[in-house]
Amino acid sequence: MPAVTWQRLRLDGFGCYREGVTVVFQEGLNVLVAPNEKGKSTLVAGLEAVLFGLPNSGNPEAFGSARFANREEPDRFEGELEFLVDGRAYAVRRQFNNNRVTIRTRGAHGWEEVWRGSHNPAAHKRNPVYNEHLASLLGMTSRELFEATFCLGQPLPEGRALSSEVQKLLSGSGGHYQEALKMLADDLKALTRYCGDRGVGNNGRKDARLEELQAEIDSLRAQQQATGSTIEELAAVRSRLQELAAEIKAVRVQLKKQQDLLAAWDGWRALQLRYKSALREQQQAGAVQERARELEEKICRHKELAARSYPEWAGAPAGSAGKLDRLAELEQEIARLKGEAANWEAQLRDLNAEQEALTARLQGELAAVANHPDILRDLEDLQSLLKEREELEGQVRELEARAAETAAELATLPDFSLLGNSPATVLEGLQVAARQLLEEWGRFQEQQNRYKELEAELAGDLSCFAGLPPEKETLLANYAATRLALEREEQAARDACRRLEEQKAAYRRREEEFRREFGDLEDLGEEALQAATDKPRILEELQAREAARKAALAACRRRRLATALGLAGAGLVGGLVTVLATGNWLLALAAALVLAGLGYAAGSYLGRPGREILDLTAAITTLQGRLAQLDAILGPWAGATAAELGELRQRLRERDRVREELATLAASLPGTAKEETARQALEAATRARSDFQAATAAISARFRDVTAAYRLYLATREERRRLAAEMETFTIKTVGAPPPAALTVPLAGLGAPWPGLASLARLAGQAPATVGELLTWLKELDHAAWEDFLARARRWEELTYLSRQVQEKREQLLKPDKEGRTALERLAKKIAALERHVAPFTAATDPGAVAPLLEEAGRIKERLGELAGRRQAAGSRVKDLQEQIQELEPEAAGLREDLAAILAPGGGGAGKALERRQAYEQLAREWQGWQEQLAGLLGEGDLEDLATAYLDAANRTVAVLQEWQDLVREHPGLPEPGGETKGEELEEQYRALRAGIIETEGRLRGLEEEERQLLRRQSQLEGSQIANMAIVAETLAAREKELERLELEAGALALAYRELAAAARDYSQNYRRELARTASRYFNLFTGHRERQIDITEDFQVEVREAGVVMALAQLSRGAQDQLYLSLRLAIGDLLSANLTLPFIFDDCFVNCDAARRERIRESLAALALERQLILLSHDPDFAAWGMPVKIEK
Repeated sequence: MPAVTWQRLRLDGFGCYREGVTVVFQEGLNVLVAPNEKGKSTLVAGLEAVLFGLPNSGNPEAFGSARFANREEPDRFEGELEFLVDGRAYAVRRQFNNNRVTIRTRGAHGWEEVWRGSHNPAAHKRNPVYNEHLASLLGMTSRELFEATFCLGQPLPEGRALSSEVQKLLSGSGGHYQEALKMLADDLKALTRYCGDRGVGNNGRKDARLEELQAEIDSLRAQQQATGSTIEELAAVRSRLQELAAEIKAVRVQLKKQQDLLAAWDGWRALQLRYKSALREQQQAGAVQERARELEEKICRHKELAARSYPEWAGAPAGSAGKLDRLAELEQEIARLKGEAANWEAQLRDLNAEQEALTARLQGELAAVANHPDILRDLEDLQSLLKEREELEGQVRELEARAAETAAELATLPDFSLLGNSPATVLEGLQVAARQLLEEWGRFQEQQNRYKELEAELAGDLSCFAGLPPEKETLLANYAATRLALEREEQAARDACRRLEEQKAAYRRREEEFRREFGDLEDLGEEALQAATDKPRILEELQAREAARKAALAACRRRRLATALGLAGAGLVGGLVTVLATGNWLLALAAALVLAGLGYAAGSYLGRPGREILDLTAAITTLQGRLAQLDAILGPWAGATAAELGELRQRLRERDRVREELATLAASLPGTAKEETARQALEAATRARSDFQAATAAISARFRDVTAAYRLYLATREERRRLAAEMETFTIKTVGAPPPAALTVPLAGLGAPWPGLASLARLAGQAPATVGELLTWLKELDHAAWEDFLARARRWEELTYLSRQVQEKREQLLKPDKEGRTALERLAKKIAALERHVAPFTAATDPGAVAPLLEEAGRIKERLGELAGRRQAAGSRVKDLQEQIQELEPEAAGLREDLAAILAPGGGGAGKALERRQAYEQLAREWQGWQEQLAGLLGEGDLEDLATAYLDAANRTVAVLQEWQDLVREHPGLPEPGGETKGEELEEQYRALRAGIIETEGRLRGLEEEERQLLRRQSQLEGSQIANMAIVAETLAAREKELERLELEAGALALAYRELAAAARDYSQNYRRELARTASRYFNLFTGHRERQIDITEDFQVEVREAGVVMALAQLSRGAQDQLYLSLRLAIGDLLSANLTLPFIFDDCFVNCDAARRERIRESLAALALERQLILLSHDPDFAAWGMPVKIEK
């Protein structure tokens, strides 16, 4: 693909550029130096957003509008990029808010639109037309691929593998071959679980379509075989069910008989047990009675024996037994302590004797090692120091010999120190610099020739444009656009005047319509609408209040009449009572009149109007007053009905709405000043068009396309100016002189790389004085000469490094310390001190003879320490024992005095007295035990009660025997009670009967289970649907055919997978080898380590090998990792240059390089800038001199 060059980038409202920014790029190496956070990276993001789109994302961390839209909400949010593709100019403009995109190209008649439409980068389905245009111009449609290949951002990636986008591009396909392999594998997995058996991955766990289909075929075949035997099986089941019914009935009758007999056996066994239990109780009662008489006799005999044999204990005082025990204990303890003390005294004598013997040995035969435990280590140190002195002397002699050999070989080589400490690296850089200089000076000569051609063109047909004033140049620069704009401005001014007149006419028509429609409402004010709304509600409320007042008055009258009549009647009744009581008619009449009058007066008072009526009257008066006010407002419509008032409200609302519309129209009417402005604008537009035509008449008559001709003139003039500036910049930058004097500039005083190249010439025996002479000599150097220089320089470096190492090692060995002594002298002093310390032994002494002496001395010392502790413990123990004996003897003497009467029968000894007491206590324990047994046998009774209990037990035994005999008479088959039948025989008969019942029950359960199984099977057979044999056969044939087809498809997929994987391996191996070789060349150039090679594995993992050994990327410095990544990017660009030549963008990616490697990178980029455009963005001012500055316009 032809080379692409970015020319101009315009951003509005993007990131920090609210007011807009324009960036102009040139060919070659462009440099933009600006502080951090000043929008360098934003420019790169803006370029990507214009080309590939800006997703409308709400995530501020992702590449999208939330991250790059300016927060101050500018008027425009768009961008435009102009660029060259093989010399043809293109422009892409994008509005980021709506993703509207316009593609234009500059032809012979100016900018022409190629395509206009919408391109949403976040859409699921991209616009294919725009992608086609983008692919034809740039060779890619992915922003991620652009960033992974030609845009080196900050910081550089740290991964070990190339990105998937780069892998896709390098593999020459739209998608990575791994995706195709995955699709084949997924399709195969959908068909079968046994993918591993076909050479594709591993076998799965779940059945796929092939296995499911095989299972269905097996099921159909089984169904086909089973259908024929169903009817025969049903007949056999029914026959067997009839036989089972008869067998079950017979077995149940037999089981009933066996169960009855078993119940009788259980009763017989229970009576047998009861009889044995009763008989046993009878026997026990007799035995207890006999035992009680025997115990009573034995108790009496033992008491008499104790009183005769041990009279002292029969009447001994309380506590005598305890005192005797204590006395015996004390005598035993005193005897034990005396024996132990004698043993300890003998042991102490033995320890003293052993201590004296061991001390004598230490002071005699072991005196040489007794006080020198580290003798072996000291002897070993002495031997080590002697060996170290010998080795040190040998090293000094060897270093002197190696230094002499190195100096002799260095004398045969040129003095490469003129090139610095690393002449080979400098030579590699000088070789690149020389090649670049020769290429640059060749380009300089081409520019001179082109400059002369441009001078001739400007002096020809285009000379009419020279010397024009600025205002005329402005007109000619946009001739067609300006003419069209002036004509449009004139037409727009004329249209504006016409619209003003139409607006005034429309307002007059609408005002006349308002007067005709609402003229009868002219007397009604703003409050008429509210009055028409309130009046129906107030009338309704007034009627309700009047009705309520009328009802309240009627109720009041009724209440007053009832009260008056009631009180008057009460007066008359009172008068009648008075007559009857007094018999005086006058008094009775007077009383009746008085009471009747009082009743009437009270009724009148109680029946007066209440508070409710007064409130209603006041409210009615207020409502009537409000109605009068509303009638005054409504005027002619005061007597209108509710329906008429509703219609009036509608018309009043409509009148207000139309009046507001008129007011709005009136406010929008142009004033006199605006009309005058529109008229003047029309005159100015007409005059401007006429002036433009007059000013360009002469040139427009000469050229058919004035704009194109003028742009050609500008382009030619700009190219001439650019070439002159470039030549001037090149020579000033290179040699510090203008182009005419560049070749004659002396080499002295010039900067890099001229001094290095001049030094190289001097090493070759040449002495160039000027730039021209040096360039002439450089042209004569071929590749073999450079290689010879490099070989000798590398050998010189090796020898110099070796010589320096030898010298440093010798100085280190012979360097004196603070006291002025060398290492050999210090060793001699240590050896002398150790020899004195180990005397009488020497370095020749065998350590094997000294070790046994040390071990023996150590054992003796250890034993002496142990003896000292044991002697002290033995003396302390003897003293303690004697003190304990003295403490116990007084207590023992006191106890003997207290127990004199008890000790006398035994001869005065505590032991004999203790034996007599124990014998007495034994007799007492025996009769007390018999008393407890007798009490247990008697309980609360006596011997007569035991005789009664024996008689009851005998009666119960006879009753059980009678019941047992009755049961045997009822069941003749049972054994006779109390007979000679053995228990084993009875148990055997019982077990036989139980076994028979269990066997019968088991047989019955087996028959019933068989019956249930047959009934269930009968139900299954009768309820099952017998398959249609024809349908089963047809389905089986279809499934077998489908199985055959899927088997073929699975085989084809597996074969395609294996072939594609093999092809990918073959293709990748060749392509990766070329990529690794190119990347290694760049990496060696940047780092100066020629032994390091880059390798790309099959899965595109990046490895660095040094001397054939793989290095972990973490072992490289951060700067070396960045240079590795840069080498890969440049290598990818070289390999793709035949199809894809886009500019490289470097965004602050050389910050981790030292000065030497940065210089190598600069030289490489300078050479690369001859082939493609490079853009370097950095915050470091040192990069400003690397190339041409980027022009920024705001």
